[in-house]
Amino acid sequence: MRRRPSGRRPSGTRGRRLALGGLAFVVVAALLVAGYGWWTYQKVDRVDVDLADVAHGEPRNYLIVGSDSRESVDEDDPNAALFLGDDAPGGQRSDSISILRVDPDGERIDVLSIPRDLWVELPDGSEQRINAAYAQSTQTLIDTIDKNLGIPIHHFAEVDFVGFQRLIDALGGVPMYFDSAVRDKNSGLSISGAGCAVLDGPQGLAFARSRHLEYEDSDGWHTDGTGDLGRMTRQQLLMRAALGKARSLGLDDIGRLKGLIDAGLESTTVDSGLGFGDILGLGRRFSDFDPQRLQTHSLAVEGDRTSGGASVLTLDEGASYLTLAFFQGVEPAAPVTTTTTPPASPSDVNVSIYNGGGVAGEARRVSYALTDGGFRIGFVDTAPENLERSVVRYPSGGESMGELVASWLGPSPKMEEDDSLDPGQVVVTLGADFEHVAEPSTPDDSDSGDAPGSDDSDTTGVDGTGGSELAGGSGGQTSSSSSTTTTTTTPGWTPVVAAEVIDCT
Repeated sequence: MRRRPSGRRPSGTRGRRLALGGLAFVVVAALLVAGYGWWTYQKVDRVDVDLADVAHGEPRNYLIVGSDSRESVDEDDPNAALFLGDDAPGGQRSDSISILRVDPDGERIDVLSIPRDLWVELPDGSEQRINAAYAQSTQTLIDTIDKNLGIPIHHFAEVDFVGFQRLIDALGGVPMYFDSAVRDKNSGLSISGAGCAVLDGPQGLAFARSRHLEYEDSDGWHTDGTGDLGRMTRQQLLMRAALGKARSLGLDDIGRLKGLIDAGLESTTVDSGLGFGDILGLGRRFSDFDPQRLQTHSLAVEGDRTSGGASVLTLDEGASYLTLAFFQGVEPAAPVTTTTTPPASPSDVNVSIYNGGGVAGEARRVSYALTDGGFRIGFVDTAPENLERSVVRYPSGGESMGELVASWLGPSPKMEEDDSLDPGQVVVTLGADFEHVAEPSTPDDSDSGDAPGSDDSDTTGVDGTGGSELAGGSGGQTSSSSSTTTTTTTPGWTPVVAAEVIDCT
């Protein structure tokens, strides 16, 4: 394995979070802590790649690839049709590409999902989907990420279809809540109706791979048209659920422990420099890690077409700047000082919403309204404890963003500065006093017919057409123009958050 200097900020690249491979990788890392590991770890396949240097104790970026190589699929497997259909391509392709960033001194773990339809420039100067880079070689993918995103890669891991499916089965399945029947005839996903479902290996894989998902409501079946972007949203949801299941099992069942590690390692490939000490250290981070603290990120992208008419996604570098800077390990550039500070824009703000008011569904309702208003949505979940008054927390220097979010909430929430938040992040915890969410009135819309603060404002998601990661609902939220569609929130249909509806564990 060779090392090279750390990556750089992207320049001149063309202008939305870990699942199939990452799930197996982090679960195995957590389980190796129990001691069943060193000699088993020697059985992992290795690949020699050129990676970026990183100093001891500094954050590390792990490139995690879920591969759809069919080479390890047994044709006699009853589920082989999911992999070996008539249209199944040969060779190696990436089914998911994610970057896992682990800070040894931090209290968080971050994941960036990269759409496989992202249009990029390869090291040889040709322009193709990023998926094509991995088809050439692991090194080509690493170099392509560095060239287009400026993100240094310090370690690499790949898990194929079979490893993912066996790991889900070794966990005893992953419980998830669905608020409607869903299906995907292409991936084989089939959930018959609302309620708790335990996804076994084949169904877990079908859920993670679903790009043509359909959901049912009183009007019949509807298609989630978000494709690869929606699939990434669901992959992240499945990862959290699977990590929660693994964490709940404990490490005292040696038989199950051995089965989990064997399932994860059997179809895993890592870079030759990833030693047992490295993965053991990573495992210690995951062994008691609360999956709800996993921070997920996505790139801002625009729908586009190539000269040949193929549908692709191009990077909106300006809108992705803060995310890229974080994974590059650089401080965002200081804002230009002017006599007048421009007002904060909703598209600049990533809002996480926690329900601390005790009324089920309030956080989701707020997420729909803020999504409709152009905000980007992060977590939507239940607060660890209830509050009397709603609170809006904002990062240092981000008071205007906090105030912008607070202006949508009534009555006015308490404002708190939080130095632990990244630039552009705002966290809302709804309290018992929360009454409504609505776009603040301005002189230009005083005749709109809706009273300021009215709870009858038109909010995405009430009719099932909105949705964001972990927020439930159907479809993705985008802002469109005549020529492009820019994704500003995490798109795609997902089930309602189990913590706010029913405990499926």
